[in-house]
This record gives sequence, C-alpha cells and structure tokens, in this order.
Amino acid sequence: MMKLGYLFPTVLVAFVIVGCAAQVNQNAAQNALAAGRLDEAANDIQTALAHDPDNLQLKELAADIFTRRGVQYYQSGTMIAAADDFQRAVAYQPNYAMAWDYLGLIASQQNDWQHAIEYGNKAAGLEGKPDPSYVDSARKQLLKIQSGGIRPYLPPGKRP
Repeated sequence: MMKLGYLFPTVLVAFVIVGCAAQVNQNAAQNALAAGRLDEAANDIQTALAHDPDNLQLKELAADIFTRRGVQYYQSGTMIAAADDFQRAVAYQPNYAMAWDYLGLIASQQNDWQHAIEYGNKAAGLEGKPDPSYVDSARKQLLKIQSGGIRPYLPPGKRP
C-alpha cells in the first residue's frame, strides 16, 4: 500500500516533463517560424506534437507552418513537396482553407479535375467565398471527358 504513495508523484513529474518538453518545442517552432526558418519550425512542431498529440493549439500552429512551407515549395515549382506539406496541414487542421486551395491548384495543374473541384469547393466553403476560377475550368474539362469530347491523359503502358 505504501508504494502507491510514490506512484502519483512519479506520474505527475512525468506529466510535467512531457508538458514542458512540448512547450519548449512549441516556443522553438514559433521562433523559427517568425524568423522564416520553416524547416526548423516544422521539425520543432512535430517534436512538440509527439509529446502532446491532442493539443489543438499545436495542431493549428502545425497547419500554419506546413502551409507556409508548402507555399514556398509551390512557388519554387516543387509540387510533390508542396502537396505533401498541404496534406500535412489539413491532416492537423481539416478546416485550413488555404491548404485546401493550394491542393486544388496543384490538382488542376496536374489535370486531376475531380480533386481540383473537390479541394477548391472545400476551400471556398470554408472561407464562405465563391468557387475559385480553376474549379470552373476543372468542371468544364471534366464534363468534356465525361461526354466523350476529349480523352483523359493515360501514360504509356496504360493506354487501351
């Protein structure tokens, strides 16, 4: 019975240490973000989330960091890395409209009309705005494909 008396303080100390670690990493992520060091901020926020995976404030910060880094990748033409970061952003914060919009833009550029429409609609709905112009274009392209007016691109080896 005496041993249980030691259990509570030990659990409490462990909880405080984990909480402190998450806070330290959150602060480091915010400082790196403010300084424009997005790779460092991404690493720090992931470490913070490893210590406190259900913290909504950390998830919001993660969505912001990954969206900003995704925009950098997008602007430099590194679309796979950009799409990965935008997907991370919406995984952490499903209502992060900017990340959905960029996912729609990327899908549109890749002639993935269905996802361009889906992601663009999601972004517009979250922001309470009309659909972006790429969604209208994607709808027209998808309609052409569905009506047999044009054939979708199939890579070599997958053609009928």
